[in-house]
Amino acid sequence: MKHTPQARTPSLYDNVIGEAYVPQNHILRRIRAAVDFSFVPELLADLYHDSLGRPACDQEVLARLTFLQMHYGLSDPGVIERAQTDHAFRFFLGIDWNDELPHHSSLSRFRTRLGTERVEAIFTGLLRQAQELGLAPGRRLLIDSTSVRADVAVPRLRKLLERVVKDALDALEGASEELAYLRSEYAALTEERPALMDRQLRERLLGELLVLAELLAEELEGLEERTQAQQASLELLEATLERSANRGKRGTRRDELLSDVDPDARWSCKKRGKQVEPGYLQQIAVDAEHGIVTEVEVTAGNADDSGMLREMVEGHTERVGLKPDEVVADSNYQSGENRAHLVERNITDHLAVPASKGSRRGNYSVSDFEIEWNEKRAPVAVLCPHGELSEKPKWKEAKHAWEFYFRKGQCEGCPLRARCTKQKRGRSVSVDEHYLLTEAARERQASEEGRAAQRERFRIERQFALQKQRGGGRTRYRGIEKNSQRGLWWGFYCNIMTITRCVWEGLCGPPEAKLYSAAPG
Repeated sequence: MKHTPQARTPSLYDNVIGEAYVPQNHILRRIRAAVDFSFVPELLADLYHDSLGRPACDQEVLARLTFLQMHYGLSDPGVIERAQTDHAFRFFLGIDWNDELPHHSSLSRFRTRLGTERVEAIFTGLLRQAQELGLAPGRRLLIDSTSVRADVAVPRLRKLLERVVKDALDALEGASEELAYLRSEYAALTEERPALMDRQLRERLLGELLVLAELLAEELEGLEERTQAQQASLELLEATLERSANRGKRGTRRDELLSDVDPDARWSCKKRGKQVEPGYLQQIAVDAEHGIVTEVEVTAGNADDSGMLREMVEGHTERVGLKPDEVVADSNYQSGENRAHLVERNITDHLAVPASKGSRRGNYSVSDFEIEWNEKRAPVAVLCPHGELSEKPKWKEAKHAWEFYFRKGQCEGCPLRARCTKQKRGRSVSVDEHYLLTEAARERQASEEGRAAQRERFRIERQFALQKQRGGGRTRYRGIEKNSQRGLWWGFYCNIMTITRCVWEGLCGPPEAKLYSAAPG
């Protein structure tokens, strides 16, 4: 498909109809004057051939249409249909009234052709534009995550088994001599009506379905070469069998397969009251000064925020070209390893420090003990609040901590015992290898500077609210790859709105007169 970029020049529609029908304070007029989309075709030029195929759609127009979809919550056909008759849409797109709009299927092909790498390039291109306007210095970085609900229902185990077994049977068509027998077994099991059975009979039928699933997994594993569909079916069968094996086990529910429709989705818990929902976590890094999004990552809903901090900081540094001076995040991101990484990079740690264990209930925690350190910054002794001393700690590799033990005789009869320990033997105190970094962060958090940083942290919620208001609280696509691309598009959208707001408020960029210009953006 060939594409020859054409220089944009003001048309009769721009100068006459657009000026007459699009209000001066219309948001699309403001965005068109504040944001330059012309970098998009330059980034995608190598995806299109100069002479082969039919003329391609203008990629700048497609990028603008993508923004309109997100801003107004429109589908591919919906945005094209509205652009046919909406003066503001056509004015924003920079096309004349007689110009033909692309077919709605072009938007789907455009997204597929881009892939994650090119969407990242578009996101970074707009970030560069914000930097040129002085909007992303990146000195103080805010990091947080929000849950995005997957557009799937979560079936019960039996229903999930029936579906993945059916998919496996279809995938084995023509590849297994046992297929006829396996299909007859499946038909016999699915003819039953579990709702009318007692519990024991339902469990027996579920067990038979599991046996059938194991046989199908063996058939798929035995193939010398597997097609993409067969490999996907095998992975679904194995994940479903693992979910069955973990039934009743504690701590496994959040990691299990939820749906064969979106196998990458997992339970997330990002709402008040510990309410869980199937989906993904969207991590964003935001420049604190103006609110420009500098990095976006999408993970499964069960991902640990603390495991994403380094990736977010490094991603910000790569895109902005400069490491931040400070990082601000809530306590979900705090860990000794993360604090050590920030210190190593000479970045001020404003990760919120949670209250010490037991302190909320009025009990003594490790921070209430006096700790003596040697020249190698290792603890050698601890003194309890009652004055008892414990020395010669043991290093616990699994905990990455030193463990101090008080003898039973030291704790017996202690007037503070009720607030210290309920163990019959003496109290034990665990001192993490990054204890000093945590205590330094605790002191910094209590300072005026630390309190100001934590108050500023809530400014990141503006970007999440903007996304949720436009329908970004639920996935439109399935799978981690497509949702990662969608997350980058949301970062692109939020940055367009932030740049426009800053230009409009006179915080950067051209004078106010430009906002009313009829020249193409």
